[in-house]
Amino acid sequence: MKNKIKISVLLIAFVSTLKAQELPQLNSYMFNQFIYNPASGGMYDADFNASFASRIQWAGTDGAPLTGYMWADHRFRKNSMSVGILAMYETVGAKTNNEFAANFSYILRLTNKLKLSFGLRAGIASYGFDASKIVAFDSEDDLAIGYRKTYPKFGGGAQLYGRKFYVGLGLPDLGSINSNASPSDVDKNFFRKNKNFSLLGGYRFKISDGLGLFPNAKIFYFPGNNNGVRVDASLLVEITDYFWAGGNFGSLGNAALMAGTFISSRFRFMYAYEFMLKSKSISGAAFNVHEINLMVQFDDLFARKNKKVVEE
Repeated sequence: MKNKIKISVLLIAFVSTLKAQELPQLNSYMFNQFIYNPASGGMYDADFNASFASRIQWAGTDGAPLTGYMWADHRFRKNSMSVGILAMYETVGAKTNNEFAANFSYILRLTNKLKLSFGLRAGIASYGFDASKIVAFDSEDDLAIGYRKTYPKFGGGAQLYGRKFYVGLGLPDLGSINSNASPSDVDKNFFRKNKNFSLLGGYRFKISDGLGLFPNAKIFYFPGNNNGVRVDASLLVEITDYFWAGGNFGSLGNAALMAGTFISSRFRFMYAYEFMLKSKSISGAAFNVHEINLMVQFDDLFARKNKKVVEE
């Protein structure tokens, strides 16, 4: 009973504090643009890229938010296109979200250093509420009944980028449901759901050989939310191919310290610790977040042996 009450309070706090946080919130967004913008497929140096990320909030508290992501993309150099997949799992209290989608992007070479890509994504999203995990004061309340719905989901985007910069506009859920809506909103018309918009950008400044600065920014807009605009800005210091570290600051009063290293030429590991600039707590748990991210890159992964790979 005590655990169920904790979960109930946690749900209320989650909704009231994060203001219907719709898009995934990752401090490592600059390395995981694929989650927010379907057009970012194929933008990285390697032909095959994959990323595994986990975000653990309020660790040690029953029903605390837990999110996991996996995406992968493969670029076909000769055809200037990229295909990929995206999978996500999220649980907070009695609520669970699961998504899976396939991604396609087409890359236009504007100049030798400048590219413009367009992306499309289609998949399914499943949202559910397990009433057995909460304490309801009214047994006839919708929340006491619970629900499970599965919907199609699709999105699109565009991205302009080069070796040193990127800027992209993503609409990852042009057709989906509002995952943080009440059960009465679940059955709304497919095209009447509120949509998310994401704008991401960054630039790499060279300070000296092997040392650089990498500022980034992301803007999320969710028109159906009272706090519909969220802005995050980060600054990373990079030692090329070895190590990077930096910080992230958000408009919701959140901040994060981040660091990452190259395990090898193909594997990178990143950790971030996020906290509120003004201390908040509930049920004895602080609003702190642990985030880990493993990134994998390969060239010529699907190339046939003894065949020459066409370079860009």
